[in-house]
Amino acid sequence: MAETRQFLRIGLMGVDYLLPNSTSYAIEKREHLEINDAPGALIVAWQATPTGRAPAYSVDANLNPLSRPAWQRAVFFQAGSQTLGLVADELQLLAREDVRVEPFIPPGPAPTPAGHLFGGAWVRAAQAPVLVFEPRALADYLMHLEGSA
Repeated sequence: MAETRQFLRIGLMGVDYLLPNSTSYAIEKREHLEINDAPGALIVAWQATPTGRAPAYSVDANLNPLSRPAWQRAVFFQAGSQTLGLVADELQLLAREDVRVEPFIPPGPAPTPAGHLFGGAWVRAAQAPVLVFEPRALADYLMHLEGSA
């Protein structure tokens, strides 16, 4: 996985999220992955890695489990020693200087042992804010979904 200094916009069913520019990630085309064709599967594909296989999860715009067969790309990100993927409708690299993230602490208790799913937001005039994932919390959240499925 290459270290990048660009933000990655992830489009999920009409809602955008960002991976921070400090996160290592790799974008993979569907045809380069091992596909899981099981109906209703949360893990829809695997990426071969030197240490085994990394799962790619499918969620809806609200990050709830949703098996979607029509995806074409997945982003795999590093969270600690884990590599996990997320299938997306759209992926777009954004230059670091084009995105200004404002930090914030979401209200309420953290949904994962690693903390809140989001640690900031990109706020632009006349546009919906774009939440910025905390990669370790997102990884914990996805693995928890897998365990509860």
